Amino acid sequence: MTTLLTALLLLADVRPTSAPLALVRDLPLPGGAARFDYQWVDAEHRRLYIAHLGADTLLVFDLDGQKIVGVVKGLPSVHGVVAAPEKHRLFATVTGEKKLAIIDDRSLEVLARVPAGEYPNGLAYDPKSEKVYVSNNSGVGIGVVDVAHSKALPPIAIGGGAGNSQYDAGSGHIFVTVHKVAELVEIDPATDKVVAHHPLAGVGGCHGLLTDSPRRIAFAVCDGKTLVAYALDEKKILDRAPVPTGPDVLALDPGLGRIYVSTGSGAVGVFEMTAARKLRALGEHKVGPNAHTVAVDPRTHLVYFPLEDVGGKPLLRVLQPRGAIGHNP
Repeated sequence: MTTLLTALLLLADVRPTSAPLALVRDLPLPGGAARFDYQWVDAEHRRLYIAHLGADTLLVFDLDGQKIVGVVKGLPSVHGVVAAPEKHRLFATVTGEKKLAIIDDRSLEVLARVPAGEYPNGLAYDPKSEKVYVSNNSGVGIGVVDVAHSKALPPIAIGGGAGNSQYDAGSGHIFVTVHKVAELVEIDPATDKVVAHHPLAGVGGCHGLLTDSPRRIAFAVCDGKTLVAYALDEKKILDRAPVPTGPDVLALDPGLGRIYVSTGSGAVGVFEMTAARKLRALGEHKVGPNAHTVAVDPRTHLVYFPLEDVGGKPLLRVLQPRGAIGHNP
């Protein structure tokens, strides 16, 4: 049977593949062939926000129409972006100005620019306090901005430069990775104090981070080579797994339970948690040059990678997970 199947595949010029993703389409992006950084999905209003760091712009992409519908200009070295759709607000770190930009998501007008630290990068939004917590690569680790009043608040020292910051809906707290330190720092927005340090034994410093609040798990990339799954309630490491070279941004598909680890080397690692809460590698996919930022639409399961330079131009590479149910690209 195996011999017959192999012969049929050869005749049809079809080869078995273990690649976890398949290309859906490539879409042109405005701006020059320059670096991208974080993305943010507003699944309810069907928007994807893309920080085009090298072009000093924030791109607004229509997830249903599959096209760019807006550009926010004049954001020098924009790195991170999150949205508060219920408030019609966007927040973006304008690293070149050491500020946080507060943007109206309807007019795309920049309403305010608030000091956010020495090197504002990633960020997290707490909807209850209406504060944004800004990861600073240097200086005091976390900048705090009261976005309801466009006011900078005292920063929070976390024992080093901050990696990524994530809001955890389950606890209502902010979790942060620390450069050169193997731990997660937990901040309570009610007091703006560090309430816990969660050591991650067996790895070095960490950068990339995401939280799966319903499953009470945090995923961190540490040592530049290891994905760590950490149980937020039990406060223990569940598992570790190697990732492709140069890991950076992580994304979660909550419906499929897939974790994506994008990398500067151009490969994405795809994982899932088993019923026993162990990491299972589903494979790697070679996306393209500098595919270090990833976002997932939880409704369609499509995966988005802005690539800075493909044939001298930027593009948005859209992929589909193999075996995704109920999706028509």
